[in-house]
Amino acid sequence: MWLTFNLVCASAWKVHIAKFSLLVGSIFGYLVLGVLADWFGRHLVLIFSVFFTLVFGMTVAFSVDVTMFSTLRFFEGFFLAGITLTLYVLTRT
Repeated sequence: MWLTFNLVCASAWKVHIAKFSLLVGSIFGYLVLGVLADWFGRHLVLIFSVFFTLVFGMTVAFSVDVTMFSTLRFFEGFFLAGITLTLYVLTRT
């Protein structure tokens, strides 16, 4: 990644932003998708989360710059949180 997007020396801080975006996305995902799972059902949220994780996971491979990469990783983390949250609750009941 660092060689593809020319992330050396002065631009090295962008690597940390790209890593951090997945974590921030998962935090928001836990907050939003937890409420949506309570309202609409865990199975529906699980299906949508798996689908969108697949979509964003595939498109992150075709990122053309760091901003696109970080944004897609944010949404990937958002929906990964939905998968983790719903599967945890569904296996406990």
